Amino acid sequence: MPGVDCPACGRRAFARASGKRSLLYREFYYHCRDIIDCGHQFVVGMSALRTIRPSRKRPLEMLPITGWRTAANDRAANDDGPPTEPAMDAMTT
Repeated sequence: MPGVDCPACGRRAFARASGKRSLLYREFYYHCRDIIDCGHQFVVGMSALRTIRPSRKRPLEMLPITGWRTAANDRAANDDGPPTEPAMDAMTT
């Protein structure tokens, strides 16, 4: 299960259980590790957003198919080209 910090105090939380709500959505029930001072319990939702490579076994028509670059909105404005090869001297040191 994914690691999550407590939204109340910032300490690490642990997952107690999970529940499948649908084919594409699942909920995880978390408890703050600071039981004495915080004791926060919360639910985190996880859902499938899009398909990058369709399944050969069971294609899901309900998810949009995108490439990873077209779907990523967190790239820097000057990062339009493909990655450059590392310099040879950087690879030998």
